[in-house]
Amino acid sequence: MSDEKQLFTAIEGIGKAFEQFKQVNDQQIAEERKGNEARAKELAQSLEKISAELTDNTKKKAELEKRIAMQADRLELLEALNDRPKATIKDKINSEHKDNLIKWVRSGGIDTSVVESQKQLEQKAREIKDVTIGTTTAGGFALPEEISRSIDKLLLKTSPILQYVKVVPTGSQDYKELISVNTASYAWSSETGTRSATTTPVLREHAPTWGELYAYPQASNWSLQDLFFNVEEWLMDSIVEGESVGISQAIFNGNGSSRPTGMTNTAPATNDDYASPERKQYSYEYVPIASPSSPFTSSGITADTIINLVYQLNSRYRANARFAANTLTQGHLRKLKDSNGQYLWQPSLQAGQPDRLLGYELFTWEELGNPTTSAAFPVAFGDFNKAYTLALRNGMMLIRDSVTTPGYTKFYSARRIGGIPTNNNAVKFAKCSVS
Repeated sequence: MSDEKQLFTAIEGIGKAFEQFKQVNDQQIAEERKGNEARAKELAQSLEKISAELTDNTKKKAELEKRIAMQADRLELLEALNDRPKATIKDKINSEHKDNLIKWVRSGGIDTSVVESQKQLEQKAREIKDVTIGTTTAGGFALPEEISRSIDKLLLKTSPILQYVKVVPTGSQDYKELISVNTASYAWSSETGTRSATTTPVLREHAPTWGELYAYPQASNWSLQDLFFNVEEWLMDSIVEGESVGISQAIFNGNGSSRPTGMTNTAPATNDDYASPERKQYSYEYVPIASPSSPFTSSGITADTIINLVYQLNSRYRANARFAANTLTQGHLRKLKDSNGQYLWQPSLQAGQPDRLLGYELFTWEELGNPTTSAAFPVAFGDFNKAYTLALRNGMMLIRDSVTTPGYTKFYSARRIGGIPTNNNAVKFAKCSVS
């Protein structure tokens, strides 16, 4: 079955499962109110199965959409290359660099003729303006620009949070941002009235903290020598798989020591944006989650929690705001209703469209906490692009390791990545009560 047909089937499954979910959830609540505990428990078990099916189809839909998008990207690249009337010198150098890397990897990093060819190519690149390729080192090989770019694209598709924070490519670790933490004040005057100076915005400098993120993909020597083994795809997928989890975790709670500083590294506080004294520079505001107020909620997250979270965010950030929660929390959010009995969560029944909560996009951020864990942050809401900056240092390197595991060759890949909270008014968290 083609990916497109599988996607259609998954969307169809989501629609059917959600209708069943609503029906069974309503029946369970009704039975609990009547005091029919046995029947309510039976319905709760059915609800768990339906919710699991809904989660599976939602994940499948997201994975298929990513795969279709990546296939479209690759096709677009191939078409662009075929439409190119005549390759430039830069194109030829980049292409030769990529060919050298593939040959080097297939040889397990021991083909000295490829290394020599690459050194000659580097010399040629230095002689030509506007052409830069990485420098080989002992046992190492610089990744070609095309593969590095593809890895960054894959990262954006694989790790949802990276699609929404501000990602800045940089050539050095000197990158800084100045952020205004309040708006300039104003005053009124008559035509001839006096004018007094108004206050100016307070500017804060934000410099990312840096660390080296590495991946250690390995392949058997036999597979590397197999002509049908797609070296480029294996290398990209292996690097992305490790990096996406590491970056996502760092954005959430990285401690700033040899890694980015995360959004919850400085403890979020309850004082709002206009409180005096101000919150610490890297501290976001949180909205407390009260204990369950009725037997009909399986966690402390209620509709009021979600509504409070939305309206605690300044309206200037709501236009590009979205919710984030992990998979388990989303299972709880599906049960929430407003005062009119309407469900707050609405599944996406269209390819390329996200699920929604209170009309806002909802994306999966697995690093967020669970709704039943003391002091966890299970839900976040806001404009993540304004709230956090991730800096990716240009250039990646591969280092060969053919000794650690006999029969296998490992490739140590690393690059420097920095990150820092920027506008701490732009995102709000919900926090579970401390037990």
